[in-house]
Amino acid sequence: MQIVYHVGAHGSDHERLIRTLLRNREELWTLGTDIPSPTRYKGVFGGAITALNGGEAPAEMQETLLDSLIDSDSARRLILSQSMFLGLPQRAIGESGFYPRGAHRMLGLSNLFPDSAVEFFLSVVHPAAQVAELVLLSKGDYDAVMGGRDPRTLRWAPFVRAIQDAIPDRELVVWAQEDLPFIWPEVLRRMAGIGPETPLRGEDAVLADLLPAEALAELNRQISAIPGIGISTRRDMIEKALSDHATEGAAESAVNLPGWSQDLIDELSQIYAEDIDELSSMPGIDFIKA
Repeated sequence: MQIVYHVGAHGSDHERLIRTLLRNREELWTLGTDIPSPTRYKGVFGGAITALNGGEAPAEMQETLLDSLIDSDSARRLILSQSMFLGLPQRAIGESGFYPRGAHRMLGLSNLFPDSAVEFFLSVVHPAAQVAELVLLSKGDYDAVMGGRDPRTLRWAPFVRAIQDAIPDRELVVWAQEDLPFIWPEVLRRMAGIGPETPLRGEDAVLADLLPAEALAELNRQISAIPGIGISTRRDMIEKALSDHATEGAAESAVNLPGWSQDLIDELSQIYAEDIDELSSMPGIDFIKA
């Protein structure tokens, strides 16, 4: 069995991703991929991990968990997605940066299925967007989220290294939230475990928010007119369409946080760009880059 955990992060398109895959559930099921609704396993894994107390699940527990998640003995790949896999929003930032307990929680998830091939999928997010989302999820309590920490210290690379240290034998797939308009089909297919030859509904779900309907329709016509179109060619076409027709303000999100100036956000953007460069060259992870 292949187990896929989509762990977020907060502020990414994790809900849209799982909703899109669920739109293709019947077709993927025929290929051996099962996608249970996240409500089906809400709160289930936390109790199991606590009961194991750092150990690996015995065969009987693994079988019980799988029986509660899948409806067919023919399933070969199981996709599970919850932002809470990494923990509560109020605990997403600590002394060590992003998700101080995240690697430990991912080890617990890994140990639920020690006999399976387990993959983890993580979308990293610009620190300004990440903090804004965490504050929103924490009912506007900025201090509860940041705890007086300097946002300039927030980097994803140390967190990813902690994950590698905790689960060195597991597959880790990472991408940047901001790249999704260009890599959305690749992320969907990588998670589903299928190739480009398999059609999927919702391949333009991200672009639909960024382009007017007529511009998106024209882009899809142009892409469809090139049989076997390469990834780089498609991305070039997307970039041109966005440059020419992007809905004004669609790709922008206002950040209104206490004490945050535009100069600070610009500084964080530079730090984040360096962080992404480091992640994309980090050995041992599959980084999906635009």
